[in-house]
Amino acid sequence: GACGPGVRALALVIACACQMTEPKIQAWFQHRFGTEAALSELHAANRAGGWSSESLVFTAQVGGNTSEYVVRIPPTGGGIFREYDLGGQTMTQELLHEHGIATPSPILYEPDRTWIGSKFLVMPRIVGHTPADTTYATRGWLHDAGPVVQRRVHDSFLETLARLHRVPVSEAPWLERPAGVGTDAELKWWREYVKWGTDHQVPDVLTDAFEWLVRHSPTETADLSVCWGDARLSNGIFDDSGQIVGALDWEQACVCPAETDLGWWLATRRQMLEAQGLDMDPELPGFDSRDQVIGRYEEMLGRPLRDLHWYEMFAMVRMGCCIVRTQVLLRSIGQADH
Repeated sequence: GACGPGVRALALVIACACQMTEPKIQAWFQHRFGTEAALSELHAANRAGGWSSESLVFTAQVGGNTSEYVVRIPPTGGGIFREYDLGGQTMTQELLHEHGIATPSPILYEPDRTWIGSKFLVMPRIVGHTPADTTYATRGWLHDAGPVVQRRVHDSFLETLARLHRVPVSEAPWLERPAGVGTDAELKWWREYVKWGTDHQVPDVLTDAFEWLVRHSPTETADLSVCWGDARLSNGIFDDSGQIVGALDWEQACVCPAETDLGWWLATRRQMLEAQGLDMDPELPGFDSRDQVIGRYEEMLGRPLRDLHWYEMFAMVRMGCCIVRTQVLLRSIGQADH
């Protein structure tokens, strides 16, 4: 692959971690459920895993019942984010499940580090299709599925966002940032994040981008919502009909205007098009165009979307922050040119 020996070394580390973790997870299952448990071999759930969180898949037979599970573990030796609040993620996912959002449930949080050397989550595995970030419009399941399935993917994803943005923010107090809630607090969090993530070697282009965001920050405050923070198709799992059956990766969840999530989704769609050298709107025959999505979401939200261009810019800057953090991590394993 493009990352060469460094990523192969990382994959080897994860494989070794699976072998070491398996008997410990089995012991935990037996303790948690008070009965004998038999586990299959653990393997990595996500090919790019290891820096955001390590997700390992396995089958467990407990009390005569066999089910597939995912165990989610904070990355070892530094990751994309400074902190991994698995307890907060658990509360977020359970709250959203209560409001009809397809988060994995039930989710079991283990704060005791003595079991495997870190805190961890165990949740049921959701089986289905996950569109690839940068190729979903040019090849793969979603591209080949046809307009009817594409329409269901598009609409069920949009419906998930609308349902999410109706969750009362008062029910998720743990999502408050150190500086509070809303756009200004989120902007401050990301400025601190990129300083930490680059050891205070922030690229000039990101420094300039943050200054632009501050200068043009929305003056009219929109209503606050519980936001996904990473609302993109690749964080969804879809069944054969295109219905969303899993909404994953809530580690960037926050309390901000709904525009934060819609701007992120629109920015990821634009990113995909630019990565493929395409000039299409929409990118798939079953999708709405950008203007149609905005109009429909205003109807679903019951208010106009404000300053959406700013929120798309904010999304791209946040993506840039994660990219430069990834570059730091790649250099740490000898991939200086990546």
